Amino acid sequence: MRTLKIYFIVLCAVTTITSCTSTSSLYDHYTYTETIEIKLQTLSLMDKSDDAFSSHENEVIDLKNQLEKMLTYERGKNQNVITTKMWEVLNNDNKLVKSYLTLWEQKGTLNSAFIEEAKPQIEKAFNILIQYEEKKDTTSENAVTSFISNL
Repeated sequence: MRTLKIYFIVLCAVTTITSCTSTSSLYDHYTYTETIEIKLQTLSLMDKSDDAFSSHENEVIDLKNQLEKMLTYERGKNQNVITTKMWEVLNNDNKLVKSYLTLWEQKGTLNSAFIEEAKPQIEKAFNILIQYEEKKDTTSENAVTSFISNL
């Protein structure tokens, strides 16, 4: 009986230690649904980027606000390193979504060949983030970290 108690105590200690060192929070339905919504909003806006930027400036401002809101939300959660890093990439002025929006603003319009080349890259970033939030497993975590390190 005493051995069983010792095993139980060790098991509890190991569980506590490993749960405290994790870099991932648990599944968050809000993050999952907002990520899907922002992905759709981004891709839809990219489809319009062959129009004049000035015609869609309010939509761009709204998207930038959504991106910033999610970054702020994710930073506020414990054990959320991976998701926060990906939202930081999506919010980075020199990468992915924000750099695309900046280029559109600077050029006024973007040509369809550029749009079709950029869309799959941005869509992939969102898909990796959505899959990670959905599964929170090692494979999806590795996909996120690999994607970030290859930018």
